[in-house]
Amino acid sequence: MTTSLNNGYYPTCDGHLVYWERHGTPGTEPIFFLHGGPGGCSSRHHLEFFDLLGYDIVLFDQRGCGRSHPHGELRHNNTRLCVEDIDSLRRHLGFEKISLLGVSWGSWLAIQYQQRYPQAVLNTTLVSIFVPFSTNVSAYDQTLSDGLVGVSNGVEGCNAQEIYQTLSHGCPIQQRQAAMHWSRAIWQLNGQSMRQRALEDFVNEEAVRAIRLELHYHINQYFFTQAHEVLSLDSNTRVIQGIKDSFGMASLRWLRERVDIQCRLLNAGHNALDGTVLKAIRRSLKRDRYDG
Repeated sequence: MTTSLNNGYYPTCDGHLVYWERHGTPGTEPIFFLHGGPGGCSSRHHLEFFDLLGYDIVLFDQRGCGRSHPHGELRHNNTRLCVEDIDSLRRHLGFEKISLLGVSWGSWLAIQYQQRYPQAVLNTTLVSIFVPFSTNVSAYDQTLSDGLVGVSNGVEGCNAQEIYQTLSHGCPIQQRQAAMHWSRAIWQLNGQSMRQRALEDFVNEEAVRAIRLELHYHINQYFFTQAHEVLSLDSNTRVIQGIKDSFGMASLRWLRERVDIQCRLLNAGHNALDGTVLKAIRRSLKRDRYDG
């Protein structure tokens, strides 16, 4: 694996290589971007959230995701280990303290990082949040099942567990069909669509592995435990949340039952790159910079 001053791989003690890259201005406030998923990845598009002159930005792909290796690996892959990776990477890059920008699934990782390493956190921004408490996961699971039934077209697999089993144990043709079925349902739930040819091009071996990793987390309830019911967040934490994102709003209510938290509500959905949400993130991060 090659490494430069601006990108590289961090080797974990359990066989993963976590890909990272740095952007922005060295010596300014360090901020880690925590991407969505599970199974997602970081990209240069996520730099749109930041003022490149005001931040030393670290993008990285969570274990098993994106450019990290082994891609799609399920062994030694859970929420606790992903949180540990954040701190290992912080120390590897030589930062005493970091700020966090967590989007969707990344918002829960940011919350958990703050629980475990509060002394290492400067500011935390949570966007389009997702908290995997049991009621929220059950409601999400039912919505996924309804979506899979709605686009079945005779394809087997009408819930997440069945899709996961096919992706784990089916032949390559069955795996690809299941991944296309899953992708079609997810896009429809998000009000999107994709032509069959484009869908076939999109669902390659990498996509199969990414979806299997996502479902690995989902069927394990995102490794949420009773201990997660108790939490604290410092005063430098804020939420940016779209009111059209039902699971995000349920997550926000769950948080507000436990902590006082600053929140900006927007007339938007779950997509953090939506223009309205993107502007709010940039405005929030600029305020952090000037307040600092």
